[in-house]
Amino acid sequence: MRFRSIALLTFALTTSAVSASAQAKMPPRKVAAPRPKPVTPGVATLKDDVMMKEGKVLVTQMGQTRALTQEMSLTNGTKITPTGSVVTAAGGSAQLQEGDMMSLSGRLTTSAQKAEQDSLLLVKKENLKIKGKKKKG
Repeated sequence: MRFRSIALLTFALTTSAVSASAQAKMPPRKVAAPRPKPVTPGVATLKDDVMMKEGKVLVTQMGQTRALTQEMSLTNGTKITPTGSVVTAAGGSAQLQEGDMMSLSGRLTTSAQKAEQDSLLLVKKENLKIKGKKKKG
């Protein structure tokens, strides 16, 4: 008899606790707009670069793209001419080809490197979609 009353009491407490927690509603979530990233004048942002496109050297700074009209010096001492000639601070030279990009800090990314990176990303994405065993070889 005593065991029966303890079991009944336990059942009643559990049921009331579950029903009380099921009725509690969470307040609705507040949706906040993303904060704009501050742009500091004179500081290169992620997309700032020099690019050869359609035979023209284009400079993107602070979200504004314009054609290069005079020689430009980058932060590492590299100089770029309006024709796409690049002279490094060490004295080496190169010519920008169609699709080549150079960051404002002086890092050159060729169109072949971009194509290779895109193909590697595509392979990685496609491999994630394939389920099952993969062939080794």
